Amino acid sequence: MTTAKKASNRAIDDQGLVIPSAIPSLDRQELTALRALGRLEMMTAEQIQAIAMPNLGLESVRKRLRQMEKDEVIWGMATRLVAANEARMARKTRIHGTRIYGLADVGKSLLETLEVETDPLTMTRLVSRDPRGRKPDARTLAHDLQVSWWCTNLLLSAARNRFVRGVYVQTEFVTKADVQRVDAIVILRLSPDDLRDPDEIGGVPFFDGRPKRPGEVDIAFAIEVDSGIESLSTILKKIQMYRDLQERYVQLFGVPLLVLFLVQTARRAGQFATEFRSLWPDGFGVITTPLGAANNGGAGVLWGDYRSLATGRPFNLLTQVMIDATGETLYFEILKRQQWLKATVDPAANQWTPEQVNGRLGGLAKAANRRAREQASRGG
Repeated sequence: MTTAKKASNRAIDDQGLVIPSAIPSLDRQELTALRALGRLEMMTAEQIQAIAMPNLGLESVRKRLRQMEKDEVIWGMATRLVAANEARMARKTRIHGTRIYGLADVGKSLLETLEVETDPLTMTRLVSRDPRGRKPDARTLAHDLQVSWWCTNLLLSAARNRFVRGVYVQTEFVTKADVQRVDAIVILRLSPDDLRDPDEIGGVPFFDGRPKRPGEVDIAFAIEVDSGIESLSTILKKIQMYRDLQERYVQLFGVPLLVLFLVQTARRAGQFATEFRSLWPDGFGVITTPLGAANNGGAGVLWGDYRSLATGRPFNLLTQVMIDATGETLYFEILKRQQWLKATVDPAANQWTPEQVNGRLGGLAKAANRRAREQASRGG
């Protein structure tokens, strides 16, 4: 009886044989990992665990990733990871060996085949590469991992907050062919007066392409990570481009684009501010360091110490930027920090997904079997 019931859910041919799938077997968590990798370009196992597999142990996550590498839906490579506050302390720096992962071309094709992404433009822009091709060099890795870290932190905050209706994140975003490639574009869709039900809080509410509804507000950022090696002339060109392409951004995103520079030192931030004011004195750009973005009492990178490049004053990222008919820039603060914190739901309070429950039970069973074998071995 039980066997027949199980078999009835399978695709069976007229000879009673199971019709095999031509698609690699991936569960919901693994598909979420592919979606996140396509948006962030590269992630560590810890980042993937936080975004897609939060109730699995890190070793279980790594085991899954190894299998996904074998199936060639993702690529991976060994590298080293240095903390942002230790990078300039040559004698004291602790270098951690780690492995990073990205979406493979086969994985992107799989997402398209399964129609996981409902927005065609989102699907097209996902970043993937051939696992057998050339891997990123050390300098590119260091830069791109900081972009990925900032975006991961934001996605985790957005997933847990009731004000957020959707979030769009895409690294390596081309705003204009052969003219500008942005490190990352982030769009938060907020509903200040109609919060999500706490039961809806769970995975990341990735943007699905639907039109904005009444009462919803979009806020768009361009994230630019500066590693300190670009010349001031290059910085000037970047700032000038953000100033001159605002009409283009409104066409693409429906709202003006706030540029956020993530620089490595306070001295570098001062250089940026000087150049910014010389080119765009009334412009809308903000700046911070990695520690300035992160050290904010657990509220997430949205509530870091950001300063206006035009005025030097603190800037709330959840501020809508608008340009009126006369060309004047207007700022409307959508939410304050305390409102955001009050609407944040503890993920531990949410019910686990079936995949998470099964994964935990499987892990506990394996651990119990391992202990039993060890005890039997000692007893023998």
